[in-house]
Amino acid sequence: MTPQHRSAPPFATFWQAGYEGADHVNHAGRALDMNLVTGHQQRARDDYALLAQFGIRTVRESIGWRLVERDGRFDFSILDARLHAAREFNLQICWTFCHYGWPDDVDVYGPDFVPRFARFCRAAAAYLAPYAGDAPVYSPINEISFTSWGLSVHMFRCKNMHDPRAGEEGKRQLIRASIAGCDAIWSVTPGARMLQCDPLIHVIAPPDKPEWVGQAAGWRQSQFDAWDMLCGRREPELGGAPRYLDLIGGNFYHTNQWESGTNLRLWWHLADPRRQPLHQVLLELHQRYARPLLLAETSHVGSGRGIWIREMASEVARAREQGADVRGICLYPAIDRPDWDHEHHWHHSGLWDLDREGPDPLARHLVQPYAMALRQAQRLTDNLCITNAPFGHNKESIMQTVIVFCHLRWDFVFQRPQQLLTRLAEHYKVLFVEEPLYDAGAAHLHSYSPAPNLTVIQPHTPVQAPGFHDDQIPVLQTLLADLVPAGEDPIVWFYTPMALPLLAQQHPSLVVYDCMDELSAFKNPPRQLLQRESALLNIADLVFTGGPSLYEAKRSRHDNAHCFPSSVDAVHFEQALDRSNGHPLHQEIARPRLGFYGVIDERFDTGLIADMADAHPEWQIVLVGPVVKIDPAALPQRQNIHYLGQQPYQVLPQFLAGWDVCLLPFALNESTRFISPTKVLEYMAAALPIVSTAITDVEKPYGDIVAIGHDHAEFIRHCEAALAQTPEQTAAMAARMREIIAATSWDATAEHMRALIAQTPGDPSRRATPPAAAGVTAAAKVNPLPAATARSVGCLIVGGGPTGLSAAYHSDADTLLLERNASVGGWCRSIQDAGFTFDYAGHIMFSNDPYVLKLYDILLGDNQHWQMREAWVYSKQVFTRYPFQGALYGLPPDVIRECIMGAIDARYGAPAAPACAAGEVQDCCADGTADAANASASARQQKTQSFEDFIYKVWGAGIARHFAIPYNKKLWTVPLSEMETSWLGGRVPLPDLGEIIDGALQRVAKPQGPNARFGYPLRGGFQALVSGFLPHIKGQVELNANVVQVLPSQHAVALADGRRIRYEQLISTMPLPELVKLIGAEAPDEVREAARGLKHISIRCVNIGIARTDVTDKHWIYYPEDSIFHRIFVQGNASPECNAPGGFGFTCEISYSPWKPLPLDGEELIQRCIDDCIKVGMMRPDDKVLVANQVDMPYAYVVYDHERARNVATVRAWLEQHDIILSGRYSEWEYYNSDHAFLAGRKAADKVRAARSGEAGTASATSTAAVKS
Repeated sequence: MTPQHRSAPPFATFWQAGYEGADHVNHAGRALDMNLVTGHQQRARDDYALLAQFGIRTVRESIGWRLVERDGRFDFSILDARLHAAREFNLQICWTFCHYGWPDDVDVYGPDFVPRFARFCRAAAAYLAPYAGDAPVYSPINEISFTSWGLSVHMFRCKNMHDPRAGEEGKRQLIRASIAGCDAIWSVTPGARMLQCDPLIHVIAPPDKPEWVGQAAGWRQSQFDAWDMLCGRREPELGGAPRYLDLIGGNFYHTNQWESGTNLRLWWHLADPRRQPLHQVLLELHQRYARPLLLAETSHVGSGRGIWIREMASEVARAREQGADVRGICLYPAIDRPDWDHEHHWHHSGLWDLDREGPDPLARHLVQPYAMALRQAQRLTDNLCITNAPFGHNKESIMQTVIVFCHLRWDFVFQRPQQLLTRLAEHYKVLFVEEPLYDAGAAHLHSYSPAPNLTVIQPHTPVQAPGFHDDQIPVLQTLLADLVPAGEDPIVWFYTPMALPLLAQQHPSLVVYDCMDELSAFKNPPRQLLQRESALLNIADLVFTGGPSLYEAKRSRHDNAHCFPSSVDAVHFEQALDRSNGHPLHQEIARPRLGFYGVIDERFDTGLIADMADAHPEWQIVLVGPVVKIDPAALPQRQNIHYLGQQPYQVLPQFLAGWDVCLLPFALNESTRFISPTKVLEYMAAALPIVSTAITDVEKPYGDIVAIGHDHAEFIRHCEAALAQTPEQTAAMAARMREIIAATSWDATAEHMRALIAQTPGDPSRRATPPAAAGVTAAAKVNPLPAATARSVGCLIVGGGPTGLSAAYHSDADTLLLERNASVGGWCRSIQDAGFTFDYAGHIMFSNDPYVLKLYDILLGDNQHWQMREAWVYSKQVFTRYPFQGALYGLPPDVIRECIMGAIDARYGAPAAPACAAGEVQDCCADGTADAANASASARQQKTQSFEDFIYKVWGAGIARHFAIPYNKKLWTVPLSEMETSWLGGRVPLPDLGEIIDGALQRVAKPQGPNARFGYPLRGGFQALVSGFLPHIKGQVELNANVVQVLPSQHAVALADGRRIRYEQLISTMPLPELVKLIGAEAPDEVREAARGLKHISIRCVNIGIARTDVTDKHWIYYPEDSIFHRIFVQGNASPECNAPGGFGFTCEISYSPWKPLPLDGEELIQRCIDDCIKVGMMRPDDKVLVANQVDMPYAYVVYDHERARNVATVRAWLEQHDIILSGRYSEWEYYNSDHAFLAGRKAADKVRAARSGEAGTASATSTAAVKS
């Protein structure tokens, strides 16, 4: 193994799929061929194709020594289908050579075992060599320690199976054989990597048997025997050496931990506190051997599969965070498999189950909860693990810190803070600061990490005052002074206003208040709580509320408040749908069981529980949760009331599976007035009847599915009815609950919050100390760094979108481009999802400028796909070609008549004007507005005052009514009377009546000529075009570089990481209002006022991929009527490479703004788009949705209102005095397309070059394409 091979990443992908390949003869004498039984041998190609949706390109397979050697001859042909399929799909196969089986004539204890195995390894390596590459990953013998144990208990029926030397000598023989096998493989493939796998176990003594501790420790230590022998650490006479322990594979299942002696399992699904977390096991392995690790086998069974794999990903991330070099996770098995000894018992442990009872017993069925959880797990590792970087590089090191002050203990009830923050920790370093604990000693901090990238900090102080009391503040300020490195401005997040005095020393970049409860209504609130909340609402940049009632109470007190009601982790709680699950504490409790879990405090209606128990002594009322702030002795005591205390979050589905009715027995008082119980959706995920008291945030949204008891008697009647439900009623209830659960998730909530955080600029003025002298305005605050640390560049470019990239491309080496995202492209970026490619809205390549056309060739080479455009309008339930006014044929006759008459009136009812010459307006964004400017070149011009006037005067009332007004209102969201018309190309041409009439009488032919042709990257989406700049840029490009302050007077910018960069010239491509915000008070009042006056609209794109091909031949479809989207960009027709195999992708575009907010969000928005796609015929009701995601563009279209030109001129004039050049759509506040952006970037670079050479004002004029889209 050369150093070059060792330094290369061993695996193609972090996530891997393994196929059960055991080939031994079991104790009963039945010869196993698991690949044959599962159908993988026959369907390997199909199985590999299934992996593409999860981005998996590394698989683990078994050769099967017993299967390929007969009478001393080898036949490896059973590998061919897998080898050819792997080559077709560009997969890496990591082969296991011996998977428990060996030829019948081989005696594992005999002298010929080792040479026979080496001979087999040499032959197998030679057969694989044409497919393997230079550094394949091979496992000579699977699970040496487990195999030797199997020999000792006669698991395998083989020659000499009763040899008394089985345990120890068997292990030695397997070690000798593995070493010989490695040498044999290396003789064929010197660069091969060796993966040595064994189970990871944890064994403890029973609590009542302390004398068994030594025995348990010995069992546990035995897991290291094989690895110790292979590297020569133990029994070196076997030939072990460090090179034989190259990569270590740990196999980890829920049954891998047990009590010594009793063999009782430490059950994972019951959250046995004696279990050792996987991250600790992996860390121990790393510290012991310092080798790269693979979680080589892992899975759970049944309904727990999804939660298990998510936890494994979390544990691996925690291990990496603490220094373990973990290189991947292998799902094992990918396809469900039967038991080795009970062939009719299938484990239900695969990502795909088999349709055992169907017409095709080997048909694969994706297990949806497992698939959903796997995608969540992959997102976590994608966000936190840089898997192919040098060891020790994790993404956490470059993340911004979020400091959270909370009144709840992290290890108390797992609820909203834990749900949100564990997800946000994929993107931020989260420090969760709890209320202080009393400690008579010196004040200090205790910390621990319960989740990846999240640290809980517990202050210990000698102050006895509770919570964040004023007496605690001076001590806490000292303890918490160094939470983040000097110069970093964290986000500070409050759950309790009582911690507000701790804010100032943290220098926050943003302040968030997540108001999850009306704490002032709880029992014994701090007296300063209301005053501090008022102050926090004044200081916070962003406010979230935990439910509609809280939102209504807070929205008038903050201008940036958002309602985020409680959500649900469906993968976790849908485990309860498997009613065979259960909890041991239920064993002595009869049915029916009516259950509640949660905190039992002053909000709990104890009288209701007593009345229920008395009214129905046969009911068993199960109450799970801690009792706080009330006297436990005051709780009702009955034979049929069972208080089970606080239980781990992990086991709640086990309780739910054993209940018949779920209860929300809250008292109706001030403390419950604003509550939004998280558990209502969790109960729904279990599809159980729910009965609640009249809690507003339950009754209003869910009153149709949750039975509401307005008094005790009605509550009890509802419980009676729930227990008496018919199967049909239960099925209807479950279906409705599934709809509700599908529309929400904690993932979507956290992602929406993160988007708001990203687009909300921190406002230091909210937190600023009043200036000493009235009327003095402080300049923007800069991190206090020594001048020597500031870097200097000739030209600094802010923003790596198409304009910024073009500017960098046309600039010299003394240029630095800063892009705040992890990839360049701005709104021309593309995303990949399950094999589909989607752009941030639809983009195409179209230009009449020869320079731009040449640039396409430079950036893309032959990666181009050109075709004739197909643009259509869908209205009146028919398709007509775009532009609407030129293709009226097919519309209802009365509509056609109205459009023609309106055009005639507009033409002849207006006074004549001189002819105006105008070129055609391009439509590179295909947003449906360019036809407003396109008509006959001989048309006569009329003066119009607004866009609305223009529409009526140019097209007439008919076309206005049926297309132009409704479509443009949907697109622009603002009153069209507020928009002027300069963006239409500087002229207002009238329509050609002949073309309108011709287009009404007959079908319009397909557009022809150069203007009807457009291009798109063949592969990689529009991202490929913008990324094509990077190899040609002579200067530097820095990603994840977030500019937080701009200081024109100092010619400097400050970054979020505390660095400062000086420049001679600055090219800004960022949105003009955002640039002025970053300049702050240094900008004159009139400049800031002008920037605030600039209007824009936002776009939300809902990307959908369905399991059908050839859905439509169109590229754009415009929808002027009542669909939620105004346009669909048919991404799948832009290039065939944008579609996943067997699928078809498209993008629904939805405009929104402060004047017209999004009516829905999250899963509800996606579902509305799907429903509307079915309504307009884009989808069929039976279409299977393979993928659905959203991208958001807060700045999408600039609004050309009547003040725009003046406002832009005001800002531009001041910035030019400070060597800041505006370039691009959002900086110049112009209606640019991507080709105009390329030209704008060149023009800006020319200006910089001219200014630096003393030729300001002589920069070369930029050739501009015809116009705006």
